[in-house]
Parts: sequence; structure tokens; C-alpha cells
Amino acid sequence: MNFEYLNQMIQYIEENLTEDIEYKKLAQIVGISEYNLQRIFIFLTNISLSEYIRKRRLSKAFEELKTTNTKIIDIAIKYKYDSQISFTRAFKAMFLITPKECKTTNIEYKQFPIIKFNNTNNVCEELKYEIKNIDKIRLYCVKTSAKTHEDLLYNIRKLYSEIEDNGLYEKFNKNGMYGISICNKDEYIYYVGSKEKYNNTQEFIIPEGKYVIFSVNSREQKDIVETEKMIYTQWLQSTNYDIDNEFNFELYTKNNCYLYMIIKDKQN
Repeated sequence: MNFEYLNQMIQYIEENLTEDIEYKKLAQIVGISEYNLQRIFIFLTNISLSEYIRKRRLSKAFEELKTTNTKIIDIAIKYKYDSQISFTRAFKAMFLITPKECKTTNIEYKQFPIIKFNNTNNVCEELKYEIKNIDKIRLYCVKTSAKTHEDLLYNIRKLYSEIEDNGLYEKFNKNGMYGISICNKDEYIYYVGSKEKYNNTQEFIIPEGKYVIFSVNSREQKDIVETEKMIYTQWLQSTNYDIDNEFNFELYTKNNCYLYMIIKDKQN
């Protein structure tokens, strides 16, 4: 991961806090897809990209409340809030005081700082993987989708809760459970299923291709996330491969999770 590009993105965000910030533009600065940008940002910072932008806007609003005579409603609109009510709600949730209290009382300054990326804290660990050509795989799945990455994460949690309740989760697990992530131009899609056909499932074909396969040695979500973090921040910059930014899948066995990503040679 090129931390210089990430810092350029952070600078762009800071210069445009009062404007509409498009993830497409941020992804172009970093040189990766919107989907992977949002995933990597969470890996590196433990907060979402939208939350970071929101907190920086509120921090700048805090400064203006303390140092200018600008009306609260004007500051709210400046930092992309539709109303003073919604601004006050968000401001109080972050700072535990209202904008009016901030403006009229002698309270200390508070802010969420600008993030600076560097690789001095990276710990290089061994990743177990293989590169393999696989044939297409016919699966039977249920799906969910969303317009944003954050909404997709919420919908995935909801989907897993539903299949646990209706028994599909246990059935999928018996045959090896697959989780497929797809990033289209205007939509994020997630499928979960197995090779066995069950009622209320739909067919999905995993395409044949050249894949890199990482072994997590665990099914715990925290271990999967940590492996993905190492893939995007360490493995990619250490190899001659690029990965498909729009498609990847996971295979869950009894005691393990395998991450599959389509690869291609890096372009010079």
C-alpha cells in the first residue's frame, strides 16, 4: 500500500470538508477501487471513511463555533448538514455538548485529529498462500446488496442472522460455505451459499481463473480481517501481482477460512 497516496487523499479531504466528497475521486487519488479503499481504510484506522470525514467536519465546526460569530445554522450548512437539528444531534453525540453550549461557554477545545499514514508500525508476518488455476464452481446462494460499503456490511450481518434462523447456515456449513463479494459500478453485492442446492437459493457461478488463495487458519472474523489487512498493506506491494478489485470469495471449512482473489501480473 502506497502511504504517500493515502496521505494525498487525506489532504484532499481536508481541503474539501465544506464540499461534497465523492469516494470515486478518493479512490482515483489512491489508485484502487472504491470498495478496496473503504476496506483498507477501516483496516488501517479502525473507523470507516465516512466516519472520519464526519468527525473532521465536526471538529472544524467546533473551531468555528469558538472563534467566529457565525450563526450555528450557517456552520451546520457549511459542513454538509441539512438542518440545525441534525447538526446539533451529531455534534452532541461527538462532543457531549450542544453547539450553543460550545459557542457560549468557556469549554476547552476538542477535535478529532487529521490522520497521517506511515509504515513505521507495520509488522511483517508470514502469510500462507498458493497460486492456483481453478475451474468454474457452481453454487446455490442467497444474496444481499447495498449502494455503499457500510450499508453492505450491515446487510451482511442481517443476512447471516436470517440464515441462522431459517437453518440455511447449518446446511451451507455441512458442504463448505462460500461467501462472495462483488463490487459493480453502482452496487455492492454479497452471496453466501454452498455447492448443494436448497430451497429459496439461486444459482451463482464462480468464474474460472488464476487465483491466489490465502489460508487464515481460523474462522474468527478478527483473524480474517487481520489477514486481509496484511494482504492489502504488505503482500500486494511485495509481489509482482495485482488482484481483481471487483470480485473475491471466501471458503469456510470446519476449522478454517480460505480467501480467494483473482490475480494478474502487474502492469509496468
